Amino acid sequence: MKLKKTFIINALYIVVAVALILLAWWAASVTADSEFVVPTVDATFSAFKKVFENPEFWHGLVGTLLRSVIGFVVAVVLFFVTFFLSTAFNGFKRVVEPIIGAMRSLPAVAVTLILMLAVGGNVTPVVLGVLVIYPIMYSTAISRTATLPSELKEICILCGGGRFTMFKSVYLPCLAGGLPESLATTFSYNVKAVIGAEILAQTVNSLGMLMKLSQVYLQPAMLVAFVIVAVVVSVAAEAVIRLVLKIALRRFAD
Repeated sequence: MKLKKTFIINALYIVVAVALILLAWWAASVTADSEFVVPTVDATFSAFKKVFENPEFWHGLVGTLLRSVIGFVVAVVLFFVTFFLSTAFNGFKRVVEPIIGAMRSLPAVAVTLILMLAVGGNVTPVVLGVLVIYPIMYSTAISRTATLPSELKEICILCGGGRFTMFKSVYLPCLAGGLPESLATTFSYNVKAVIGAEILAQTVNSLGMLMKLSQVYLQPAMLVAFVIVAVVVSVAAEAVIRLVLKIALRRFAD
């Protein structure tokens, strides 16, 4: 009964939020009074039919998702490897932290332009996504484990635990509670970074390229439709990642 009530309340909040967004959108379109500035809600939803009937949209969606997933997996693997090494070797941590700080400060547009020359338009979005989300993962993990009681580490050492045991038994359980939310949110950042790079790099078979073409051919309703698709895909992916990780990491969190 309590679970059902919570679900209904959450659904009502979502409905109210969507209604407020549509109301603000309608007010903006009326105020602008121009389809080329702010397309109407009706025109945008009419554009969805054309979007879903276009084979290029599905190729673009699959391409963007594939680049996002590849970059996300690479970033997660890189994060776990470097985070383990940082917990195991203080010297490694002191070397990698300024590198992470520099990566957080990289201007995304400039890096995209450089990557286009170095690796081409198809690989650029993947690399940029990794450069954007990897520092976020690492910094979040370091902040979360900074308050670990030193007694836990000492007990692990006294019990004969090595570096990997320390990581598995002390650091990973500390991360487990926040990891589902952190990685789910990070995936959304990754999708935004990938699409932004696709627009600049004019990557074939991508949502970013479709958005760019909509802007070039003065199709604002189609452009907004593509943006809505990207948002829905990101939110859905967040929910799936969050649920899967909560189930997978339940034993650590407990």
